[in-house]
Amino acid sequence: MTKIGWVPFKKSYSDKYHLIESLERMIKEPKKILDFYKNTNSMFKQCPSNFNFLKNFYVIKSPFDVEIKYFRAEKRIWVSQKKGFVDHMVDPRFGQYTDTDKALCSVLVSYMFVADEPVWLEVYPPFLHGEVKNTKFISGTFDIYNWQRPVDFTFEILNDKKPIKIKENQPLYYVRFVSKKLNDDFNLKRLQWTEELFKAHATSQPQNYFVNVAWKLMKLGNKLRPKKFIK
Repeated sequence: MTKIGWVPFKKSYSDKYHLIESLERMIKEPKKILDFYKNTNSMFKQCPSNFNFLKNFYVIKSPFDVEIKYFRAEKRIWVSQKKGFVDHMVDPRFGQYTDTDKALCSVLVSYMFVADEPVWLEVYPPFLHGEVKNTKFISGTFDIYNWQRPVDFTFEILNDKKPIKIKENQPLYYVRFVSKKLNDDFNLKRLQWTEELFKAHATSQPQNYFVNVAWKLMKLGNKLRPKKFIK
């Protein structure tokens, strides 16, 4: 069994070492999606291929209700929360798409996962539960041994004339872990935010400065990371 560490991540980490405490308490532990079928008696539950496909998927749920209205032409948003929430939890990503693209937006229900051996994190839309209406989730994958960066709910807006409505406990996205060990299992442990995590994250952000460099550096590995994050 491989250990995975996780910690809530907020934009405030980029500027200071503490969270807004109420936001940290709201962040929920990732849960295995196998519970989705707990009341199902269909024979497919006995299929080992289905079980092994799903067993290392975890669901990330929204800790709050929020509605977003996106005014693309004016480059502004309306959010059904106070300004402090918007500053820390919503990124409208203006300027990160062209006039012919669908608008991008992020709701920063963000987690940083780490491992002390090579493990690939895969991020998926919540295909069993159904995606948040009017969104198309942006998936991704990277090695959380070499690359210490958060994942969040980033999506295309299918129709920016309509609002995005998210309910508390609504699934936002899935994460899946894959190691070199065939049929590996994973044990998730919540970590405390530390100076070591801050420094490791800071060395994994070249996209803030350089184009097309992040993936090359991820494959080279984070030489500055400590030997162990999970203790």
